[in-house]
Parts: sequence; C-alpha cells; structure tokens
Amino acid sequence: MTVNVITIDTETMDTAHTALILSIGAFAFDVTDLNATQQAIMDVTKDPELQDHLQFAFYRRTDSFDQLISGRTVSVPTQEWWKKQGEEAHEALTGERVSLGEALSNLKQWIAQHPDARIFFRGPDFDGSILENAYRAHGIECPWKYNGKRDIRTYIDAMVRGGKGYIKDHQPCFPVVKHHSLHDAMNDAEQMATAYMMNDGKTIPAPKHFK
Repeated sequence: MTVNVITIDTETMDTAHTALILSIGAFAFDVTDLNATQQAIMDVTKDPELQDHLQFAFYRRTDSFDQLISGRTVSVPTQEWWKKQGEEAHEALTGERVSLGEALSNLKQWIAQHPDARIFFRGPDFDGSILENAYRAHGIECPWKYNGKRDIRTYIDAMVRGGKGYIKDHQPCFPVVKHHSLHDAMNDAEQMATAYMMNDGKTIPAPKHFK
C-alpha cells in the first residue's frame, strides 16, 4: 500500500502542552484507497503485538515516573475524566512501557520510513503541540516541520461539506476501543479515506443551504 498520510493520536493526563503522555498511536495509509486502508486496519487489529504490521502501525505506552520527575503535568479534571472511562480504555494502557524519550525517538524513526506522508492530528493544537513540547524537552528534533501539522477534522469537513469533523453514522471496519491511541488513529484514517472516496465519487448531497 502506498503511504501518503499518517494520523497520530495521544492519550494524556492533562490538556496543556506540557501534559504527561500515556501512549502514542499512529497509522500510515493511502488516503486515496479506502479498501487497502480498511484491509490494513483489520490486519493490524488481528496482530496485537504488531509484529507483522510495523510498516503501517505504531503504538507505544510510556512510563509515567520519569515524566513526573521531569515536570510533565497532570490535571485533576483529566484524572477525573479517566476514572469515568470504560474498562477497555484502561486495559489499553496496561502492558509494557518505555520511556517517553525512547517512544519519541521510535516515532521519529517510524515516520522517517514514510518521507512523502503528510502528518494529521485530530486538532493539531492538542496532540501535535503536546508532542512538539515533548520533543523540545528531550532535545530531539521534531519529525515534522513547524508548519507541517494538518487537521483531520478540517480535512473531513472539507471533503464531505460537514461541520462536525466526523462522517455522520460512520461504522468502523473494526471494533474500536475508545481512547486507545492506535485505535483512534486508525478510526481517523478510515474516515479520511472514506471522505476522500465520497468526495472523489461525488456521492454526497449538497447541504440544504446550498440548494
């Protein structure tokens, strides 16, 4: 599969740019090929360890202790929010962890495999800015340029003439675990590819105010 887009998601313990990062997930895909994107997503979900699908999927859980010592932040509202999330979301954060510095280096190396891919976040001023802050704090060059972040919500809205940043009534091709950073990145990827197909095929009706 050709790779021209990468979606990235994080799970954090704060909404500030200095937030402690719990996990980083990313997915590389061809936004112009919905079938190939869905097939890659389904293959990844059958391979929890990602051993055979590292080209397209990236997932790291990060250790909290070093981040707390170095001053990354945790907010009470975010702690309370996490307490209300489902068991699956908590289970997604259980398992082997690496230091944040190692995770950031791994992500940079993984992105380098796809030099022609554009980087998308669901709100570049959140996930993207948090990761940029973390890269600066660790003295690691960020793997995208200062003006290289793009917004998933804007892309989808532009393609389907929407205003929510999501495709209405979208049914994912896989069982999504909410607030699992890789699952969220794959869900965004599928919606972007779906939006491209809808726009390219001119299958979407004009909004009422255009009629």
